[in-house]
Amino acid sequence: MGLLFLGATVLVSVLYRLRSIPLVESNIAVVAAVAFLYLPALLLWRRGRELEDFGLRFRPVGRSLLLWIALTMVVLPPFGYCYELFVHTLCPQYLMKLVVCPTPIAKVLRLPPQLPLLVVSQLLVVALPEEFFFRGYLQQRLSEVMSVQRAWLLQAALFALGHYLVTFHPASLLVFFPGLLFGLLRLSSGSVLAGTLFHATCNLVMETLHRSLG
Repeated sequence: MGLLFLGATVLVSVLYRLRSIPLVESNIAVVAAVAFLYLPALLLWRRGRELEDFGLRFRPVGRSLLLWIALTMVVLPPFGYCYELFVHTLCPQYLMKLVVCPTPIAKVLRLPPQLPLLVVSQLLVVALPEEFFFRGYLQQRLSEVMSVQRAWLLQAALFALGHYLVTFHPASLLVFFPGLLFGLLRLSSGSVLAGTLFHATCNLVMETLHRSLG
């Protein structure tokens, strides 16, 4: 389990450092998706374990969709307000000496280009592989050797650590908090579907906010 996390993270980290090479830049996301999906899947198949037991299933569709919609409505509006406050007030007035502040631009909604393609990419290439790896495989395996609560916390910590080891940017550690929410969705539904939908939604909202506010 630990070696699988380390191996996948090192692979993505090395590719991230080589992204100046056009071939690497154009394929890094696909390679990362394959690593996060197929490495744990192959390991589970070799051990005779069912992927459905690790959340790779649609059921329960209704509950997953309801959880996704509810969490999106509860979390993302206040997050958008806080992000706007950070970009236009907190960062330029109080945090410029500590962090690199984005340059505020006009408060105009700017959707990412090629939005339909980006939605599909976020769902299938980013969110699903990461949700299966961290919430499906790691969280489930951790819960087999420790309490469910500790497994939930540890998977979020590993999610944050994995992002940090790829980018070496301290801000990457903040994904610990959405990692907790993704883990709760896995616990609440038994599937990675709700987490995948919410994960992709968060990424799309962040991309839109980044283009619109800073």
